Amino acid sequence: MGTRADSIDLLRGLAIVGMVLSGQMLWHSDLPAWLFHAQLPPPTFAFDPSVPGITWVDLVFPFFLFSMGAAFPLAMRRRLELKGESVRSLVAGVVQRWALLALFAIALANLRGGVLGALPASVAALVQLAAWCCFGALFLRLERLTGPQNRLMHACGLAGLALLAGGAKWLGGAPVSLHNSDVIILVLANMALFGSLAWILTRRSPVARLGIVALIVALRTGATVEGSWNEALWNWSPVPWLFRFEYLKYLCIVLPGSLAGELFWERMQRPAAAPEAPGAAPTKAWAWGVGLLAALLVGVNMWSLFARHMVAGLAASIALGLALRRLLLRDGSQTGRLCRRLFDAGLFWLLLGLCLEAYEGGIKKDHATLSYFFVTSGLAATVLVLAETLAGRFGVRFGALVKCGRNPMVAYTAAGFLLMPLLTLAGLAPWLQRFAELTPWTGVLRGAVVTAAVMGVTILCTNKRLFWRT
Repeated sequence: MGTRADSIDLLRGLAIVGMVLSGQMLWHSDLPAWLFHAQLPPPTFAFDPSVPGITWVDLVFPFFLFSMGAAFPLAMRRRLELKGESVRSLVAGVVQRWALLALFAIALANLRGGVLGALPASVAALVQLAAWCCFGALFLRLERLTGPQNRLMHACGLAGLALLAGGAKWLGGAPVSLHNSDVIILVLANMALFGSLAWILTRRSPVARLGIVALIVALRTGATVEGSWNEALWNWSPVPWLFRFEYLKYLCIVLPGSLAGELFWERMQRPAAAPEAPGAAPTKAWAWGVGLLAALLVGVNMWSLFARHMVAGLAASIALGLALRRLLLRDGSQTGRLCRRLFDAGLFWLLLGLCLEAYEGGIKKDHATLSYFFVTSGLAATVLVLAETLAGRFGVRFGALVKCGRNPMVAYTAAGFLLMPLLTLAGLAPWLQRFAELTPWTGVLRGAVVTAAVMGVTILCTNKRLFWRT
């Protein structure tokens, strides 16, 4: 898979493309419920926290969190062990990343179309295009520029965002506020901070990292008792617009992801020239079997959890899991050993989540249940096994998704801050909207077209090495 763990980039790419697609589809009451969040079902799309189950839309955020956790060992061990950086320097970088992501979350929410609705459409579009350029100036690190020149560019990007937000508030009357934030990015900012700190503290003891997960589960469970100190702590927030203690629940996905990342780091440290020992039967037929079973394991769980066939889903998951593990035992190569250890962990998280499924009224993304954290972690690990198998045995690289996964901030912003403003200025946005409203499925097609365009922009930026980094 190369010096980078491409399958982790692939998982991140799947997540970010899924986020864009789910956000760009037009909601229509005649569309099937599995196209939307399980707790936002058609025809009313009113939030109903009593509805159990998950859909593919409910997987994209935990897949991103899992891939974030998996990247921690790769990035931070490289800095500590290969570049010789100190822990103090590493912590300083983690805090800086958190601050930049939090700023990103606030700027995104205050400069998006809904907040700028008081401005004329063309003016709002120009503001958003300018904001996208400022994001680029803030997050790019151009190789042809010196350190001071890059820092000057970052300062200009930050100043530009402040001017745009200030102008929208005081000149255009937009409701700009620190309390407006993109909750997805804000959660990711806090996970980048606390997940990284947890990894640093437990980098020599994965068991201690599992202990942190257990403590969070205990706190989360105790918080359901009214009047308990757990409840008070869980709902505590020193700065509500920046951090809420309950955000730490997502470490139950991030930290399992970091354990998967350790396996990739171990594989990457083996000499590249060392030949892989052939397994008993690492043939294409074997690889087809592994790929099919892994895909079925994900698909069966999506079906059974959504359709509420819990006993059948659990039995099928156990059978498929045992069959897949038996196949993985037949491959003695480095990739085979990685997949086997990765799948062992993933199957544990999946079965743990399925055993917890009945608790809290069934699995839900909102409000997130314990089952949700562990089921999605197990499914994310299974996707990594599938990606490694397809790449290792068939040479399938999923280049477009991998490139999107390497530049997720560009992908996340391209639709709302680049493509739609350009369509508005060109007078094409109303035409796209009318097309989307022709039938229920043209609204889905509209989402697919915009998502494809976002992927094109992101791939172009990645090919040009225009990476947005925090």
